[in-house]
Amino acid sequence: MNSIESLDQKPDRKQVIVFDDSALEPAFNYMRNRSEKNLDRLASQPGSKLAHAHYCWANSCPKITAEEFWSKVLSETSWNHELEHSIDEIKTYLLGQKKEKWLNEVLRYLPRKHYFNTIVYLNFGYDHIVFGENVALNLNSNQFRLDRRESIYYLIHELAHAGYVRYHPMPDLGKIRTNRQLLETIEYLTQLEGMGVKSALRLRIRESGLLDNDYKTLLDDSERTTRVTRYFKLLDKLESKLPEGKSKSHSRLIEEMSGKKTRLWYIAGCHMAQEIEKQRGTETLRKLVKEGSEAFFRSYFELTPRST
Repeated sequence: MNSIESLDQKPDRKQVIVFDDSALEPAFNYMRNRSEKNLDRLASQPGSKLAHAHYCWANSCPKITAEEFWSKVLSETSWNHELEHSIDEIKTYLLGQKKEKWLNEVLRYLPRKHYFNTIVYLNFGYDHIVFGENVALNLNSNQFRLDRRESIYYLIHELAHAGYVRYHPMPDLGKIRTNRQLLETIEYLTQLEGMGVKSALRLRIRESGLLDNDYKTLLDDSERTTRVTRYFKLLDKLESKLPEGKSKSHSRLIEEMSGKKTRLWYIAGCHMAQEIEKQRGTETLRKLVKEGSEAFFRSYFELTPRST
């Protein structure tokens, strides 16, 4: 495991960010020999447990064991030397980058005196995630293979999430019962994901690292406007249903907001953050991370009134 020290000025405090790659070799061993013993070892790694816990959260606690989960995740992936070499190259690149390159980008949009106490798990096969204040990166990401810089950009994105949840714990998706709860969850996730996208934007533009579709959309005025308009139409529709109380189809709306083809709350959330920063400054964005999504939306609507 690798750790880093603080880049801030106070010598008595440290930014504790530890990289843990302990799940990678067990994943390769399981793919080489899909024995029960190798599966058990893979499922028992801390990073593997984090991914399984996140899956259960995102899917409202399905009855699936960690072993069943990892068997499913890796069911269609075959081991070969080229694959393992590719993963090793991405890991070497990620861990070899200067810490100032990425940590300062994250801290730019977190409250002053924010100190991390976070583990970054390097996994194989499950998506990039935050859970609690720890994160995981999937080194088998196709984007990472196409451009290794994507590993740094997504590290920034997920650390931004880890910073945010210090102040606002993740909502329990399995307990959404009303339209009000659904609205609050969507607003939470809009700020969370929007700030993740925003945190990596400056470095991406500086390095022309614009492989990711979120950034292609954000830099395309027409497509960005289309997505943002769609997002707020869905939000308005949900708000009109608040008097009904009970939420009937929250999973469908969350999928439309977050789906790979739409990415609505990623695009809208980042757009909102950009407008707030442009008109009220970076310090306001930092404060809004601590204040939360209600204040984030209120600040945006003060600058961009909603049509009636």
